[in-house]
Amino acid sequence: MPFDIKTDISIQYEYAEDSWTELRCDSFEVDIDRGIDIEEGVFARPSVGTATVKLMKKSLADLVGTPQYKSNMPFKIIADGYTLFYGYIQNVSMAYVATAKKLEITITAYDQTRIALNTRLSSFSITGTATAKSFRTVMDNLENAVRAVDTRVAWNQVGSGGSSTAANDYFEVEVISGDILNMLLDAELGWFWANTSAGCTWKTRVDINTAQGTTWSSSNPTISNVHSSSANHYCMDAIDYSYNSDDITNVVKVTETGSLATATSTNSTSVINYGRQAQDFEVNFWNTSGLGTLGAWASQVSAAANPRSVKSVSVPAVRRDGTLSTIVDKDICYPMQVEFSAGGTTLQEIYLISRIGHTITSEHWEVNLGLWRGI
Repeated sequence: MPFDIKTDISIQYEYAEDSWTELRCDSFEVDIDRGIDIEEGVFARPSVGTATVKLMKKSLADLVGTPQYKSNMPFKIIADGYTLFYGYIQNVSMAYVATAKKLEITITAYDQTRIALNTRLSSFSITGTATAKSFRTVMDNLENAVRAVDTRVAWNQVGSGGSSTAANDYFEVEVISGDILNMLLDAELGWFWANTSAGCTWKTRVDINTAQGTTWSSSNPTISNVHSSSANHYCMDAIDYSYNSDDITNVVKVTETGSLATATSTNSTSVINYGRQAQDFEVNFWNTSGLGTLGAWASQVSAAANPRSVKSVSVPAVRRDGTLSTIVDKDICYPMQVEFSAGGTTLQEIYLISRIGHTITSEHWEVNLGLWRGI
């Protein structure tokens, strides 16, 4: 059955617990942006995902009366059973548009990353053995500390990879959860993001290496400008493929916080091909046996030093046959094949999805994917 954007996009709010109400309107525009930001070409920073919804309604009842939906209410956007966004309403604004003789409603919402990053903790400590200070254990402890303040957010590991790092001893009072989270992610080279199922997700470095270890196969989901009728093929509307040597570091020096311990790694092949790009890093890292070492951290960074990469791609969400594409079911850190052929040259590479954006009107739905060849 063909997918109808006008009727099959559902915008809902939770007025009472486990009771979701759909917002009815005459027309709408939806913009969603969520995922991670990449800093210094290395660090995968969690960022607050947002959704902006503009609705047009003939009735002025919402403006004249008191609308049920308001700030801090759970909010989600669904398409044909796929949840595109889950979070909480931040702001509601309304205005009567005289030329259209309609009520314009704008709702902005944020996902659960905002809670995970902006919860003030009275104190937080890291201490004990290598196991007690491992990335996975400390992430669980941080989740418990955040949930003790705000139970709306919860997070879990997707994958089974063990910790690559253990943290230094740490104690801080009146600290923001996001400061600790970024410190841990920097050392682990891990990822953290809000999913669409009312929670947050994280991966260890081992999990990420497993994801990006996917090998090219014609049966894998592929975004391509070469047409195919396969259900795993997604037609490409646009691609940003660039060369930028500022995005790489092929001569790496890493220093352990609070210590004189250092490690270096040089990717000689990358230096020869693209020039010397050196950078120093400092991470809160306990250089202990049994887990990763400073040298392993440095080599992970230098090994990824290739300035040629696909930064982003855009694809239509609705297939040519009128059905909804399964591209809308792909989440952050999913390995995505990209194929681009022009002038006799064909590019075939695999990236991890780092950001997901949706631009939806009643006439068209574009999915924008930020891509990154991870560490």
